[in-house]
Amino acid sequence: MYNFTLQKNEETISIFDNAYIKQGDNEKETTIILTNQRLLFLEYLANDPNEDLRIGRGIQYLRAQEVYYEFPLKDIEKISFNKLYKVKLKNGVEFEFEDQNLYKLLKENMK
Repeated sequence: MYNFTLQKNEETISIFDNAYIKQGDNEKETTIILTNQRLLFLEYLANDPNEDLRIGRGIQYLRAQEVYYEFPLKDIEKISFNKLYKVKLKNGVEFEFEDQNLYKLLKENMK
């Protein structure tokens, strides 16, 4: 389950669960959602108080991944490849990923 809201005229293109991303020495697996306007990064909240209640069988609820980072596709300055696909944003932020399908879809939908 994913907890995010689409903006006006926005459509989901693809969802990538367990996508490998890397930024400097930091690396993780995360969920990436590509829309026609944005790239969103989601994961389960680490300190969700409802999770404690669910584990203790106090309540039942659907866990949902929350957006922890997003940016508009128009902010992508460049995408390159050298072992991993590397995205550079106009504000200088860079990250790498390994999913070829995400790369193809990003290239097709860059503004």
